[in-house]
Amino acid sequence: MEVRGDIVKNKRLDRSWTQQQLAEICDLNLRTIQRVEKQGNASLETIMALCVAFEVKREVLFEVPKPESQALEPVKWHRLLVLFFGVGVGCGALIQPLLDYLG
Repeated sequence: MEVRGDIVKNKRLDRSWTQQQLAEICDLNLRTIQRVEKQGNASLETIMALCVAFEVKREVLFEVPKPESQALEPVKWHRLLVLFFGVGVGCGALIQPLLDYLG
């Protein structure tokens, strides 16, 4: 199964555990922990052992990262520019007949 290796690594580091310590706590091979953290590959038994060690539900190891607010900024600016363009076109349509009348 695919898990988020970065989450496993972060949870391990939060506890100041080495990979070897986590392997011993989970009764797993060191190479298994290395593979999980690097490639995200884990059997169901490995996932359950990690959940017990970290005291979390399985879903935690599969979490999808939340988008950062900065990633949404270009969309907000794009909408704002479209709004300004629309207002400019609208004002131009109103002002041009007035300029023609005065000019």
